[in-house]
Amino acid sequence: MTTSKAEQNVKTNSDLLLFPEDYTGIYKGKLNITTSNGLNSIPMELHLLATQDSLKYDYKIFYGEERSERPYSLLKTNNPNLFELDENNGIILPTAYSENTLFSTYEVAGNLLTSTLIFNEEYIEFLISFSPLESKELAGEAEGFEVSAYPITVMQKARLFKE
Repeated sequence: MTTSKAEQNVKTNSDLLLFPEDYTGIYKGKLNITTSNGLNSIPMELHLLATQDSLKYDYKIFYGEERSERPYSLLKTNNPNLFELDENNGIILPTAYSENTLFSTYEVAGNLLTSTLIFNEEYIEFLISFSPLESKELAGEAEGFEVSAYPITVMQKARLFKE
């Protein structure tokens, strides 16, 4: 894919920011959870804070009125596009970063989860989808390849604003 000279010269403020250094802060908003039972909203916070270790960031998520805390650490690796999310309990999830977006996919308790965080200067778009592995469906076959689908049963979406 080629880009024009005009496209190559256009830089947004987000293009000039470094991840995660320039996105540290406290972000707050509402988490919307959609299931077959409808929509539910709860308060949510995400704290991305520098530590004394330049390779480690506090990455804490707070859910609900009771502010139940999920204390993680975001770890830099030797590759500027690859990070690790340490749940500080023996679980370390690989994550990938591209164009202001942090991606990860993992399996827990029989569910495939896809997590996407889109970083903007003043807010984060937080998206997670859940697909039960047992719900795998054959979507079809084309050119000798079988395609499987994983229907999504839960969607979580939040726009968290930087304080």
